[in-house]
Amino acid sequence: MSMGAGALNQRITFQARAAGQDAMGSPNGAWANVATNPTVWAKSANVSSRDIAAVGLHQAGLDAKFVVRWRADVLPTWRVLWRGVAYAIVGEPAALAGGTEWLEIRCTKSLGAG
Repeated sequence: MSMGAGALNQRITFQARAAGQDAMGSPNGAWANVATNPTVWAKSANVSSRDIAAVGLHQAGLDAKFVVRWRADVLPTWRVLWRGVAYAIVGEPAALAGGTEWLEIRCTKSLGAG
């Protein structure tokens, strides 16, 4: 993928849910910034029908896609904060062009910000 660092013109923050479960066993811990470089530069990309097909029809859908510099620690259980809105990561983050330069993260808007 041909993309320069100048294309990374948006700031996003990665967050992980703290430990904790409610009576039904669902996670209920608070969201907190991840420990290592939680705020990064990103490119916000349009979501295409091809992207939607890639995650499968059973998914709730995609609302956003972000490209960041490669990092191996991003987990699908994290969420992304962008412009004050929480986005759940959908599926595994994917290396673009099979390399270790760029990472694509597909997201859907979180229903609950807490």
